[in-house]
Amino acid sequence: MVSAFNQVSDSRAFTEHKILKRSRDCFTNESERIADTGEKFMKYFIKNATNEGVLFKTIKEITTEMNTPHQTLTRVLKTLENKQIIYRRNGIIGLWKD
Repeated sequence: MVSAFNQVSDSRAFTEHKILKRSRDCFTNESERIADTGEKFMKYFIKNATNEGVLFKTIKEITTEMNTPHQTLTRVLKTLENKQIIYRRNGIIGLWKD
């Protein structure tokens, strides 16, 4: 018998896998550096976002914690935003729901 906790963990892991795949697809036409930073950011996002898929961190905090240049992170965020993976509003970064 599978516990409810395991079912939630499994479904969240599937969702994380799906999010990572969708974000990787966004960077297929970008440089390797941008693609690597994009994947690194999405893993950071998944780790630090709320269960509702919202990240309450400033760009400065993210660049410091990820050790990534501001310009590179901004390009990654704009790409993800244009592909409607994430949205940015009033100092938050959120994940678009499927």
